[in-house]
Amino acid sequence: RSDILHAVDVAEDIGIAYGYNNIPETLPRTTTTGRPTRLNGFSDLLRDEVARAGYVEVLTHGLCRADEQFDKLRRSASEKAGAVVLSNPASEEFEIVRTSLLVGALKTLQCAKAQSIKEGLKLFEVSDVVKRDETADVGATNIRHLVATYTGATAGFEVIHGLLDRVMAVSAIAPDAAYASNSIKGYAAKTETATYTIEPVDDPTFFPGRCARVLLSRPGQPPRKPVGTFGVVHPEVLKNFEITYPTSTLELDVEALADASSCPPCGC
Repeated sequence: RSDILHAVDVAEDIGIAYGYNNIPETLPRTTTTGRPTRLNGFSDLLRDEVARAGYVEVLTHGLCRADEQFDKLRRSASEKAGAVVLSNPASEEFEIVRTSLLVGALKTLQCAKAQSIKEGLKLFEVSDVVKRDETADVGATNIRHLVATYTGATAGFEVIHGLLDRVMAVSAIAPDAAYASNSIKGYAAKTETATYTIEPVDDPTFFPGRCARVLLSRPGQPPRKPVGTFGVVHPEVLKNFEITYPTSTLELDVEALADASSCPPCGC
């Protein structure tokens, strides 16, 4: 049966067959207090901090067209293999599950032409993307991401770069010594905590020479794990989404930040 996805589905069918009214009511012997998981608690704190930085939160649809996710972003055809495709979509607008939050952010900007960009238009979203994973029970995995965009009279690369540093600061992830030495003399990162740095990268979605990826290092683990990308969006991508002003974006893997963060759990 295609509707059996978990053990609780079997228990539900047994309850229906036996009759819920026939099951005796009993009080549990223990009491528990619910609280958010660390990832959800961390995500809520992150939303609060990004909003404090002047960004407006948006909530976009989890499904999109395949050409929006890949062709319009100038992604390679080989990346399409990692997307979850709907076998019987209700509309061509909902062909695949998004693998990046950037599509939703750019489509929001496309529909926000009436908004003033005099002081810069800042948007962000913290939500899940889905990628195929043959090792998972259902063949796919949800991954929590953060995306932020800045649109204005100028690209605002320094604005989105500043947001990256702020996110890392509130996540208690320090810059490594080489990265911090560009602005702080005599800085030395703690060896027992996670650190991050950035390096230039060529990405077809972004303007050449104006893109970098974020690398995370954790003590005792292989260094320099990519956890995000930021840069100035390529003019061709902006044209594909009918955006008339230069835009910079940042997208990060929130789950990687939550795992590496040295912040105390404190309910999250």
